[in-house]
Amino acid sequence: MNILVTGSNGFLATYFSNNNKLENCKILYGSTKNSKSYLTFEKLYSNVSDILMNKRINVIIHFASVIPKEFNLSSYDNTFLPNTKMMNNLMSYSLENNVEKFIYISSFGSMYYPNSFDIKDFYTMSKISGEHFCSMMENRGIETASLRLSSPYGEYSHSNNVLNKFIKEAINNELITVHGTGKREQNFIYVGDVTRVIELCIKKKIKGVYNLVSSSNISMVDLAHLIVKITGSKSEIIINNQHDPQEEFQPNYDYIRIKNELSYTPKFDLEPGLIKYIDWLSKNENSINI
Repeated sequence: MNILVTGSNGFLATYFSNNNKLENCKILYGSTKNSKSYLTFEKLYSNVSDILMNKRINVIIHFASVIPKEFNLSSYDNTFLPNTKMMNNLMSYSLENNVEKFIYISSFGSMYYPNSFDIKDFYTMSKISGEHFCSMMENRGIETASLRLSSPYGEYSHSNNVLNKFIKEAINNELITVHGTGKREQNFIYVGDVTRVIELCIKKKIKGVYNLVSSSNISMVDLAHLIVKITGSKSEIIINNQHDPQEEFQPNYDYIRIKNELSYTPKFDLEPGLIKYIDWLSKNENSINI
């Protein structure tokens, strides 16, 4: 089986490349950035057919995405359009070359109520649009899975998100500031579980959208205390009580479908996942500057 991985220089694909347990597979890693380690594609994978000429691809794992620095900075031109063009290029290749499976890394993005598609920015709109591209491929005989991730974390992550911010401050024994009252909740999924589900998608029959989430949420103040505990930090945690527009947000995700169809339950709760991640950071000091 031949597998193409897009976005191979990114966080999720880097973890996948170093930790997947797939056997009897030839994996081709691709990126739009020049690298001796990957196949180099033009922007938005516009030349995918040329690069893969005379190569038989059975499965595409699509990690690549144009991600804005902040959701509210996303626009039709800088985020939605390039992401949809990239999906169209990969869909066209898949249909023309009889790709058997397409595994797409999606996101909840800014949606509070995913069943209502309450999209608030162009990045989230582009990810949901990608799911509809997958639906079109299914109608043409390609098995697809849109893996809708909550907030992924783990080795090789360099995102400037709240979890990484708290870790950096704790490791450096700096003041940790929690916005609002700290009650806002978030659902974090360990990158190892993401790789495990992709392996299941390759082995099992797939169709449609799957929530890839952890078993429980955590509030921001509890996240800060957990990170301080794991790191043995001397950091002080303060609640600044400034307005947090997401103060009452509590994600209501479930993994019932992915459990029933792919036999998946999260292997890593947040604490053991964070222990693994922080241990990796301690051994890769340059990554602490996240």
